[in-house]
Amino acid sequence: MTERPSRNEEEYFARREAELKDARREAADTAARDAERKQHYMKCPKCGADLQVEDHHGVEIDRCPECHGVWFDAGEAELLSEKESAGIGNILSAVVRAISGSKKKSVG
Repeated sequence: MTERPSRNEEEYFARREAELKDARREAADTAARDAERKQHYMKCPKCGADLQVEDHHGVEIDRCPECHGVWFDAGEAELLSEKESAGIGNILSAVVRAISGSKKKSVG
């Protein structure tokens, strides 16, 4: 004679099974998202080549060896424009101001 599980047991196991399915689905989604990020990490947004990190006046910038594009992480353009005294620094400051929408002018 088999013992029939109580209603509470059925609810517990159904809830537990749903929790395990959700955890597996979340882990699979996270793994897929991580794999997709790895495909794009340090890739040129213009041509898709591998970016190279270069040091310029103590600021690490990302440069594409194929299309020669230069890419900045957050704050790097501002930091580089502060370190440049003239020439490209003034141009870079103007670009940073234009991107950020700042109205203040550089004193140099």
